[in-house]
Amino acid sequence: METQENQSKKKANLERIVGIIFIIPPILGVIFFILNVFISYVGDLPELDNLSSNWTGNYSRDGGGFTSAAPIYLGLMAIAGAMLLKESKK
Repeated sequence: METQENQSKKKANLERIVGIIFIIPPILGVIFFILNVFISYVGDLPELDNLSSNWTGNYSRDGGGFTSAAPIYLGLMAIAGAMLLKESKK
């Protein structure tokens, strides 16, 4: 019985660690975005002045374009991290 408790505690700790690792990048992304939107000059932080070349691309032949999937990945990471943290509390 004691080994099952230890295994469940180890699993909960691992879920907590992975959840925190998943949730940190989206939180930092939101903080940097807010700093760039509300503060005009913040030192060496990346600036959001040229979003067309950083987040989108251009197909030369068709005139169409594409966008980066980074916001989707960050959102999914935040959801997965929150779910892992929620489940590890039980």
